[in-house]
Amino acid sequence: MSWFDDKIHEIFYKVGVKVHQYRLYFLLLSFAILTFASFGFIWFEKQTTRDPQYVFSPANAPWRYERAVLTEHWPLDEEKFWPGKSYDLHGYVDVIASGIVHPDYGRPNILNIRYLDEVARINDYIVHNLTVPVDINGKHYDIAYTDLCMRYDWACFLNDHITMLMPKTRWGNFSGPFAEFASDIINTQVNITYPIGWRGTEPIYFGALVGAPNLVDEEGHFDFATAIRLTYNTREGKVDEYGIEWRRKLAKWLTDKENPVSELLEFGVNHNMTLPEGLQDVADTLAPKFVGTCAILFTFSFLVSVVLRRHSEGQVMIDWVRSKPLVAAAGLMTPVMATVTSFGLILWCGQLYNAIVNVSPFLILCIGIDDLFIMSAEWHRTNPKHSAEKRIGQTLSEAAVAISITSITDITTFAVGCYTTLPGVQMFCMYTCVQCFFCYVYQIIFLGPVLAYAAEMEQNDQHALLFRKAVDPEKTESKVKLWLLSGSVNRQNQEVHRRKSKKVTPVEDDVEKKSKLGEMVAKLEHTLEKHDEEPGHNSEETLVSKIFREIIGPFILQKSTQICAFLLYLVYISLAIGGCLNIKEGLDPKLLVRESFYLSKFYQIIDETFWREGLQMQVVVNNPPDLFEIESRKGFDEMMADFEGTQYTMNANATMIWLRAYEKHLETEVLELNIQKPNTTSEWYKRCRDWLIVAGGRRLWQMDMVWANTSFEETPRITAFRFQLGLRNYRTPTDHTHSCKLMRSIAEKYSKFNVTTFHEYYPFADQYLELTPSLFQNMFLDLGTILLVSMIMIPEWRCAVAIVLSIASINVGVLGFMFYWGVNLDSVSIITVIMCIGFAVDLSAHIAYAFSQSYGNSHTRAVAALETLGWPVFLGASSTVLGILLLTLVDSYIVQIFFKTVFLVINFSILHGLIFLPILLMKFVSGVRTRDGQPAENEKPKIQIELESSQDVA
Repeated sequence: MSWFDDKIHEIFYKVGVKVHQYRLYFLLLSFAILTFASFGFIWFEKQTTRDPQYVFSPANAPWRYERAVLTEHWPLDEEKFWPGKSYDLHGYVDVIASGIVHPDYGRPNILNIRYLDEVARINDYIVHNLTVPVDINGKHYDIAYTDLCMRYDWACFLNDHITMLMPKTRWGNFSGPFAEFASDIINTQVNITYPIGWRGTEPIYFGALVGAPNLVDEEGHFDFATAIRLTYNTREGKVDEYGIEWRRKLAKWLTDKENPVSELLEFGVNHNMTLPEGLQDVADTLAPKFVGTCAILFTFSFLVSVVLRRHSEGQVMIDWVRSKPLVAAAGLMTPVMATVTSFGLILWCGQLYNAIVNVSPFLILCIGIDDLFIMSAEWHRTNPKHSAEKRIGQTLSEAAVAISITSITDITTFAVGCYTTLPGVQMFCMYTCVQCFFCYVYQIIFLGPVLAYAAEMEQNDQHALLFRKAVDPEKTESKVKLWLLSGSVNRQNQEVHRRKSKKVTPVEDDVEKKSKLGEMVAKLEHTLEKHDEEPGHNSEETLVSKIFREIIGPFILQKSTQICAFLLYLVYISLAIGGCLNIKEGLDPKLLVRESFYLSKFYQIIDETFWREGLQMQVVVNNPPDLFEIESRKGFDEMMADFEGTQYTMNANATMIWLRAYEKHLETEVLELNIQKPNTTSEWYKRCRDWLIVAGGRRLWQMDMVWANTSFEETPRITAFRFQLGLRNYRTPTDHTHSCKLMRSIAEKYSKFNVTTFHEYYPFADQYLELTPSLFQNMFLDLGTILLVSMIMIPEWRCAVAIVLSIASINVGVLGFMFYWGVNLDSVSIITVIMCIGFAVDLSAHIAYAFSQSYGNSHTRAVAALETLGWPVFLGASSTVLGILLLTLVDSYIVQIFFKTVFLVINFSILHGLIFLPILLMKFVSGVRTRDGQPAENEKPKIQIELESSQDVA
C-alpha cells in the first residue's frame, strides 16, 4: 500500500508544521488533558479491588457455581457455626504454630509439653486479653475475641484440641467419688487418633489440626507432630469493623519480628485480608523503584541527547546548540503523563483498579523512551540549513509514521488482551492499552511542541539549557566555557529564504484554475520529484550511522556471518521449543507476596505440613439416592470408593460422613440392644432422623444434611447432604490442577447424583486450567492483528510477514526460556508474555519499516535499515534494560517475573532485530527497489515532503 504510506507521510508532515506553528497551544492542550484526567484519582480508593479470587480467577470459573451450591444449602449462621463448614465467612484468622527450626534437628516435636504449654499460653492471651478499643455513645470499651466470635449454641470455638493433645493427667484434677468415673471416661471414651479422633461418639478431625504426625500404630495414635493449627472466627455485620481491626491486630502481634511473642514458637498467619495486603505491599515497594527508574532513564536519555563535536584545535566539546536535554526530559515526561492520564480516565469511567497493573508504567516508560530515540534520530537526520518549521515537519513525517506502526500494534495487542477470561489480565491490558494510546498522543501534542521550541533555539544558536545565545567555540577563553557554554553557532553561511508558493510549485497555467486540493497534489508531486534529485538532505552525518553503514551492517550480512546466524538460530529455536514442551503451569499462592511479608511464613509451614496431608474437600450430593435400597446404595458406594481411592485423597478413615456413623449406630443397636436394622426405606430414614437427636456428633451431622419439609406421617427425605474427604499430595499448583480435574471428573461420572465438589484452592486451579487456552488465543489474535496493521502501514507486504514471523519466534523463545529460568505459566507470566509482544513489535517493526523505505538491492536496503534505525533501536532496548534493573531489588515473584520476561524479550528482540530480521529480509524480499526506474542503491530510507512554510499547508 505505497499510496497509503505516502499519504501518511504527507499528513504527518502537515501535522508537524501545525505543531510548530501552534506549539504553545498544543502544550496547553496536553496539560489540560492531564489536569482533567487527574480528577479521576478521587475514586481511586473506592474502585480499588483487593480480592485475589476476582483478579486471578476467570469470571465464569466453575468454582463460583460450586461455592454457590454450598451457600444455598448451608448459608452462614452466626449462631450455628462450625470451623471448616462454611466458605462464606470472611472474618477468619488461620494460625499455624510450629517450633522454631533447629539448625541441626529441624522442627521440634510440638507435642512436647513445653511447646504445648506455650501454645496454650498464646491461645489464652488471644482469646481473653487481645482487645481492641471501642467507643459507643461516649463510653469506652475494650472488646476481646469472646465478644466478636462466631458461635455454636452460644459458645465460641476456643481451640480445645490444645488441651486434648496434652497428657491426660493435665485435663483436670478430679478427686473424691468422681475421680474414678472421670478417669474411666477419659481413658475409654476419648481417643486421640489421626486423622479422626473421638470424644465419645463425636468425631474430631485431627487431620486439619495436627501437622505431619508420626503414627505409632494402625489405629492412628501419634507421638510426634511439627505443627498445631488454631482458628479464630469473628462475626460480620454490625461488628465487622471491630472484627477487621481485631484480626489485623492479631496478625501484627503474632508476626512482630522485633518483639516476638514467643522464644519457642513461630507462627504462620492468614486471614481474609492477608493476601490483598500482601499484593498491596508489593505495589508499595514499586513506587520508589519507579522514581529510581525515572532517574536512571533520565540520566541515560540526557547523556544520549548530548551532541559532541571536535573543536578546531582538536579538543572534544559539548555542542550545547545541537544537544537536546530538554527534549530528553520531555520524552521522559511523556509516558509519565500518559500513565497519570490513563489511570485517571479509567477510574473516572468506573473501572476497577488492582495492584497488578502497577508494573504497566514501567512498560510505558520504556516504550516512551524508545519513541523518544526514534524522534531524536529523525531530527538529527534533517538538514540543519532548513527552517525549524520544515525540520519539525520532516521529523514527524518520518518518526511519527514509525511510531504509529508500533503504537497502533501495541494498542491493538493490549486491546485484544482485554477479551481474555482472566480478570487480572483484562485489567492489566485495559490500563496498558489506554496508556499506549495516550503515550502516542502525547508524543505528538507534547513532545512535538517541546521539540519545536528546541528547534527554534537551535536555529537561533541558543544554549540548550541557559536559553541564551551560545558562545562561539573559537572565542572561548577557557575550557570551562568551552565545555559548558559553547555550541555550533553560525552554521548557516547564508540566511534561509522562504519561497512563495508560486515559486515552490511551477505548475501549468491550467492548474491554477483547479481546486485548492488539485494544487496541493501537484505541489506534492513536484516536491517529491525535487527530493528525488537531491543526494540527501542531511549534511551532517553522525558517527554511529557511519559505523552501522560501513562496519556493522556489512559484517552482519556477509556470508560467513549468515551461516553463523543460521546455526545460532537453530540452537535458539531448539532450546525454545524444548522449554515450551516442558513449561509448568500454575501460580503458587505463596509466590504472590514478598518473601519478607508474613504470609510467606504461613505458606512455608503449611507446605511442610497440611498441604502434604490433612486438608479437607467438600463433596455435595444434590440428588441423593435411596440409601436403603440395595442397587442405589451400590452405586453410591462405588462413587465413595472412587473418591477415596485417588492419589490426592486419603483413605476411607479420613472421610467425615454421617452415613457411616449412622450405620455404626445401627450395628451397635443390634449387638447391644438387640434392635434389628430397618426393613423399609421409610423406617430407615425415620430412625436416622431420630438418631440425629441423640448422636454424639449431631452438631456436625446436622450441618451436613438438608431434610425436606414433610409431615409427621410422610416418609422423611434428605434432599441434599455433604461429606468431607481428607486430601494429600496437595502441594504444588500442578497438584491443585490435577486434583481439581480428577474430582470433577468423578463427580461428572456419577451425574445421576448431581455431585458438586469444592475446595478453597479451586479458584487458583480454575485459573491454571484457563491459562493455556487463554495464552494461545491471545497470541494468535495478537499476531493476526499485527499482520493486518503491518500490511496497511508498511508498503511492502513481505516486510509485514517478516515482522509477524519475528514476533512469533521471539514469543516462542520467551516462553521456552521461561522454563529454564524457573518461571511457570500463570496469569502473571501471561500478562508479561502479552506485554512482550509490544516490545517485540517495537524493535522488529522499526527495522522492517526502514527496510521497506530504502532503495537499492536487498543487501543495500538491509544495510540502510540498520544505518537508519539500528542505533535508536539499540538505545531503546538498552534503556528498557536499564529501566527494569531496579526491579531485581524487589523480593516479589510478580515483579521478578516481570523483570525476567522483559529481560528475555529485549535480548531476543535485539537478536532478531539486528541480526536475524535483516538477514531474513535480505533473503525473503529479493529484487531491487528503484526510484523512477533508476537504481538508487545508496539512498537512505527517506521520503520527504518539501513544503517550505506553514502557508503551503492549506
